[in-house]
Amino acid sequence: MVLCLLTLLDSGSYFAPYLIAGLAAFYCLLKNRTDGTDRKYRTPRSIIIVSFIAAVFITLANHKIWLHPVMPDIRSAMFVRICKLLLVLILMSGVYVIVLNILVFIRHDPEKIMFTPSEESSKSKLFFFCIPFTAMLIIYMTIYLCCYYPGILSVDSIDQIGQFFTGQYSNHHPFYHSVVIGLFLRAGLAVFGNINSAVAGFIIVQIIFMVTVFSFVIYNMAVLGLPRWVLVATSIWYCVMPFHFMYSFTLWKDVPFGAFVACLITFFIRIMTRKGNMRLNYIGFSVCGPFICLFRSNGMFAYVFVFLALILLARKQKKLLIITGMTILVCLILKYGVLKLFSVTPPDTVESLSIPLQQVARVIAEDGFIEDGDRALISQIIDIDSAKESYDPTISDPIKNLIRDFGNQDHLSQNMSAYAGVYLRTLSHNPMTYVIAWVDSTCGYWNSGYDYWVWYWDVQENPYGITRTIRSEGVLHAMDEYLWLYYNNTVLQLLTSIGLAVWILLILLAVSLFTGNRTATLSTIPILAIILSLLISSPVFSEFRYMYALFCSLPMIMAITLGSLETKNREGSDEDNV
Repeated sequence: MVLCLLTLLDSGSYFAPYLIAGLAAFYCLLKNRTDGTDRKYRTPRSIIIVSFIAAVFITLANHKIWLHPVMPDIRSAMFVRICKLLLVLILMSGVYVIVLNILVFIRHDPEKIMFTPSEESSKSKLFFFCIPFTAMLIIYMTIYLCCYYPGILSVDSIDQIGQFFTGQYSNHHPFYHSVVIGLFLRAGLAVFGNINSAVAGFIIVQIIFMVTVFSFVIYNMAVLGLPRWVLVATSIWYCVMPFHFMYSFTLWKDVPFGAFVACLITFFIRIMTRKGNMRLNYIGFSVCGPFICLFRSNGMFAYVFVFLALILLARKQKKLLIITGMTILVCLILKYGVLKLFSVTPPDTVESLSIPLQQVARVIAEDGFIEDGDRALISQIIDIDSAKESYDPTISDPIKNLIRDFGNQDHLSQNMSAYAGVYLRTLSHNPMTYVIAWVDSTCGYWNSGYDYWVWYWDVQENPYGITRTIRSEGVLHAMDEYLWLYYNNTVLQLLTSIGLAVWILLILLAVSLFTGNRTATLSTIPILAIILSLLISSPVFSEFRYMYALFCSLPMIMAITLGSLETKNREGSDEDNV
């Protein structure tokens, strides 16, 4: 473990999460030895397999350490191979032992990391909605009105507003989110006659919505019996984390999507643990589904996984199965039938091919072997020399834009089987290149963390007259310094690390599996499905907003996983819940 951590000092990702994992593993190792866990119990095969998989992934994520190590000018080929092998063995064995010890500790004594339940009165629980709601609303609105009025709008935001003005809608950005924006803009223009006021109306409603959702999560953590200090810490988390308040006044689909995922998980937990008014719980669960399916392109994918997980693990919850099944059916009609009826332009062909395009482009960039016939076929949709120069391992936009500029996407879409053959044949000749290309395209979602932008902070130049108004230079200066810290302070960087948050989620999943907490296991499914969708088709290697739903939902998942044991294994039929 020590050798592994020393080797990871040369990692291109954040080192601090590795150090935290290493220190946790040392602690677990000592506890396992002290308690005699390693002698009393045989390590389950599942833990061995998971530890090995984790070792493979982390070793691949740090391929720059061992694939092209720094070597002296005079060296033999044998010396290089031995050094590479040694580095791989150090990383593999070190990560394997780290993960193994942590999982063994959790497997044999999960209650040691559980929260001590707290008995609060109904009145005090309500305070944990009202007080966080008031605090967040004051903080968010103060920052918004002083620094970011009428809202934060990136290129994507301006594109969606442009669809409202032109009336030409595209599903490149989810159509139904663009429609909601259009409804608010139309109402705002009718009332105020000013585009900035209309945008502000939408943003203010979004701020109130996000604050309400976060307060609802905190309230339900109190209902589940978490200690008061955890509720206070969660309130502070939602109040001061910059991605929460910056996103609340950013016009992005990812923002309400993250909130609806958190709501879905919360209502699901309320249903499974029989908390509150069951009819309202089912209504809340029903309302969240369509927004999740329609507000992000991978939302439907995640919701289908929820449906399948319910079939496997919660068959007695017939109402939930009916609700999820009907939601999927209705959203399929809305997403495909209605959009086709209204002639909404679908996303172009290359938008859904980010990972395969990156893999083939990397082969081109590294002068890998491509058969002559395949090279000729590729040259019909992209300029190969330009692809070699434009390839960026962390983002697929340069390659996709080259294909768009080439203007022959119809040829690609009409000959998908032929290009699938190109992809597979090139894979057979360059398997390691494909693996490394996939790693570089997705590692931000499962490795320790990377320096990459987290939030936008301005209004993109536009022809619609939307301009930013700064009412307090002092508050803006303080905000700039505060945001700067999260990019430059090692400790605060941890709070924006997608990979570290995913590791925490996986640890919570392990706890729920080891304790047989079916409700907690199911509550992780939407987030796990989102992660899986990004591993399949992410256009950017570490886009924080794509995983914002995790940061909205993590406190609630932690609450049901580490909360009172009385809430566990209480699944019943719908008749029991009436």
